[in-house]
Amino acid sequence: AGGGVARKLEVDGDVLEITPLGAGNEVGRSCCIVRFRGKVIMFDCGIHPAHSGMSTLPYFDHINPAEVDVVLITHFHLDHSGSVPYFVNRTEFKGKVFMTHPTRPICKLLWHDYARISKISAEDQIFGSADIDATMDRIELLDFHDERQYKGIKFTAYRAGHVLGACMFMINIGGIRVLYTGDYSREVDRHLPQAEIPNLRVHVLIVESTYGIQNHEPREQRERRFTNSVHQIVKQGGKCLLPVFALGRAQELLLILEDYWERNSDLHDIPIYYNSPMATKCLRIFETYTNMCSDSVQQQANRCSNPWNLKYVKNMPDRHQFQDADVGPCVVLAAPGMLQSGASRKLFEQWAPDKRNGIIVSGYSVSGTLAHDLKSEPESVMLNDGLKVPVRATIKFISFSAHSDYNQTSDFIKRLKANVVVLMHGEEHEMARMRAKLRSEYPELNVCAPQNCQTVALRVPPDRTAEAVGSLVEELADAKRGRTEVSGVLVEDPTGTRVLLRPEELTTYTTLSACSVQQCQRFAFPHSLALLGRALRETYDEVEVVDGCLSVCDCVRVRLTRQMLCITWDASPVSDLVADSVALAAVELTRSPPAVQALLGQEDMAAKEARLFRVLCTYLQQEFGRLDIDEDAQRACFEVDGSRVEVDFPSRGVSCELETLRERVRTCLRRCETALRPVAPF
Repeated sequence: AGGGVARKLEVDGDVLEITPLGAGNEVGRSCCIVRFRGKVIMFDCGIHPAHSGMSTLPYFDHINPAEVDVVLITHFHLDHSGSVPYFVNRTEFKGKVFMTHPTRPICKLLWHDYARISKISAEDQIFGSADIDATMDRIELLDFHDERQYKGIKFTAYRAGHVLGACMFMINIGGIRVLYTGDYSREVDRHLPQAEIPNLRVHVLIVESTYGIQNHEPREQRERRFTNSVHQIVKQGGKCLLPVFALGRAQELLLILEDYWERNSDLHDIPIYYNSPMATKCLRIFETYTNMCSDSVQQQANRCSNPWNLKYVKNMPDRHQFQDADVGPCVVLAAPGMLQSGASRKLFEQWAPDKRNGIIVSGYSVSGTLAHDLKSEPESVMLNDGLKVPVRATIKFISFSAHSDYNQTSDFIKRLKANVVVLMHGEEHEMARMRAKLRSEYPELNVCAPQNCQTVALRVPPDRTAEAVGSLVEELADAKRGRTEVSGVLVEDPTGTRVLLRPEELTTYTTLSACSVQQCQRFAFPHSLALLGRALRETYDEVEVVDGCLSVCDCVRVRLTRQMLCITWDASPVSDLVADSVALAAVELTRSPPAVQALLGQEDMAAKEARLFRVLCTYLQQEFGRLDIDEDAQRACFEVDGSRVEVDFPSRGVSCELETLRERVRTCLRRCETALRPVAPF
């Protein structure tokens, strides 16, 4: 699968690119690259179980590993995690790897086991033990619902069912949410809870399509068919081989068999063997993370009963001794699940020729593996080493694979309200049928099924929303009622999340620190501050004298000391503009004597009247004693020998019952005003 043609969905906004490097129209080596707004995320990094050596890896040569910011691993199965040691140590990748707590120790076990098996053929080995140890230091852990942020990428893990610790990842970049399911199951297991549905609107859903349009048969019916088949094989004196993955479905089948053996006393003498070199370590991990298992398992643990202390299940003896000895009827769970190598392959070679025996394949099998070849019911199979094995044993396929079926996926898509669905992890034919059925069921849904290295380019609408916080919330509510505007500071973090708030609340609701820049401008000014104030009042209404300084528009302060003018203000667009106009007015007065003379000759009449009123009041107070003064109305009242006198300065009126006193006051005021009028303005 080479580079394909990009599929574009034309919507205004940024371009989001999704490129499968593996699991595109195939099952195996899951690896998906998402690019958006300069961020590069890799979902899963697996190997292909049907291949070996370098051909088992995803198409890493299609990307520059140094550009990948973060790798998110959904679960421990090798087809989703097996390439991590190679990618971390043998490419230029410099980022981090994230996974859940149970996934990390199980990955370590599986990687070492894979490296040990690959070591048999040096050309097939893609990483060694040293690579694994170095990789463990690069892994960071997270819990379900734990929102993390790395290099501007927000991501959260949600429970996926499937296997212990399996998760779906939701990434959020600039308000655009992409959910990658990995392998997930909405079915309730004996040992695991079902996958959860995030309570968030998803813009793009990258979902598995393993079973295409198939639906699983009811769980009880499947269990009954499985246990009856096992019972029939062992009661006829045969051996029952259950190829399983070392972890995951093996634990589910063990619980089913344990329960069935407990209820059927005739089976108590027939052993159940769990053949895995990691069996004991695996069970210890399950015991450690019982809190992530199903409710029934947790309830049993809460009763101080170890749910993994199985009465009828034993560890298998040494395989060579086991093959040589006539052990009689038994049930063996052996890895790997697709019979491609290892213990399950060896036992198949020995037991398949005997018609009393049976092989029950309970998991998904990839094309190119022995388990998949058995679906055609061959009389014999030719193995890779040239050995021809007759197949006379009973072969049955009873799926307990914890993958979502069509009905579960359709309901999942409907409840997430996704706009775009990208299908991954499915055989080409099954994926095509699923895409067609989804398009028929949801005509408005954009469904894509890219091949490996084919990019799906989506133009997503830009997010123009912001969350109002703090006191601005109440202002917005009032503004809606009154249809007025509000203003605030818009802050956007590296992930694209925006908040709108008042500037003074910046440190309360964001991680930013607030600061202000005070600016100052000084130059020589040979005139008075009053003259400059007069010039500024021609431009601004708000020019006041405060503590010996001019305050202009309540944002710029002007002080004159020893003929040196100092203009200070806190930097802002408005303050900068006002300060520039003040400086320009001062420079103009300095350079233009005619402008100064014009200002000196046009003193404001109201100012003259106010000054004259104050002088007259001083004069009346010296002549007649204490006054009651109303400066706003320019009125003055006083008493002389019990007679009340009122002076209305604007009308030049004097009120008094005694005519002689009234004339006396009027004469005093006339003399004072006449004396002041000829004096030049000052």
